[in-house]
Amino acid sequence: MRDYYYNHLSKEEKKKIKEKYKDDYAKSDFDNRLRRLLIYSFIGFIFSIFLVVYSFITNESMISNLLIAIPLFIVSVIFLIGRYYAKITVLNKIALNLKKN
Repeated sequence: MRDYYYNHLSKEEKKKIKEKYKDDYAKSDFDNRLRRLLIYSFIGFIFSIFLVVYSFITNESMISNLLIAIPLFIVSVIFLIGRYYAKITVLNKIALNLKKN
């Protein structure tokens, strides 16, 4: 994991940077993409849990449902991690810009 300048800041400084982020990126294409990634990951989690529960209840094709549910769960986790890193990268850029000024 990369060591970001943003992670070493105090709570007040992080609040200021998050407010600046909200001002700059509210209703932006980047923020819409982050929300879309969050929605896709939650849908993936819910659907993978549904597949596992459904296969246990009905005792039908357990292996095929698990072969679909496990990669879907892994991709959902990757989407959440990617969303986190993308947002932290932008917050770090904002923090470094404020540090220069």
